Amino acid sequence: MAIFVFTLSRLVPLLFLISLTLVGSRYAHDLVLRTRPRLARWVFVAVSLVGLLASAPYALRAGLIIGAKSATGRGRWKAADLLYAGYDSWNGSRSESSLRDWAYVRMNAGDWRGAEEVLELSGRRSPQTTMLIGLCQYYENKPAAQTTLSSVPDVAGTQLCVRDYLLGRLTQKRGDLNHAYQLYERSARWEADFFPSIYHGSRIALMGGNAALATSIVDGFVRQSPTSANDRDIQILRTSVRTNTLPPDKEFVVVSN
Repeated sequence: MAIFVFTLSRLVPLLFLISLTLVGSRYAHDLVLRTRPRLARWVFVAVSLVGLLASAPYALRAGLIIGAKSATGRGRWKAADLLYAGYDSWNGSRSESSLRDWAYVRMNAGDWRGAEEVLELSGRRSPQTTMLIGLCQYYENKPAAQTTLSSVPDVAGTQLCVRDYLLGRLTQKRGDLNHAYQLYERSARWEADFFPSIYHGSRIALMGGNAALATSIVDGFVRQSPTSANDRDIQILRTSVRTNTLPPDKEFVVVSN
């Protein structure tokens, strides 16, 4: 349905341009018909041709962006990336939302550097776009990720749970477990069902020998998301609590737009 609505939003202006071209052609034809009847037909053809040629770039861009959206919906990341690149090369709109959609495609393909390059094209960045740039930098292992993510303010429309989770991961890798736990806890407060923060918060609790806290974190998550009770990672955490062992240091791949 979303693709259908998006297609209509692109086709309606195109059909309007074609209709306007036909109206202009007919008007020019009737205007010339009075004085040069033999020329009127050629005037109609010429004006129609000019109008259609003027509409061609818009039609091409519409086809490319519709194709990119469709390929994204089917998980055909390489095809979608090529279509977005073609759309951009034909002077397609570099709106923040379209650039984030393009970056999302590259993230799913594992091309973090390419996704960052696309996001950097945005002239006026929202905090969400800045967060996404920091996300890409994190998976690229760039030191700049810390600065980028730390610059993201607490504003609506931003995935603050992802920001704090990634900052927690960076802090944990530096060995500051207490601060990392605080960041995971804050991440979970923003979004209670964001599992990566639950997993690593529980893991740090187990590292500190606090099995009761780890159990409380896991139980709280399962109450929020009952369908996840039998998930593999949940079972790993419960087994670790039961056997007094440490679960693996799992690197979750977070993809978003």
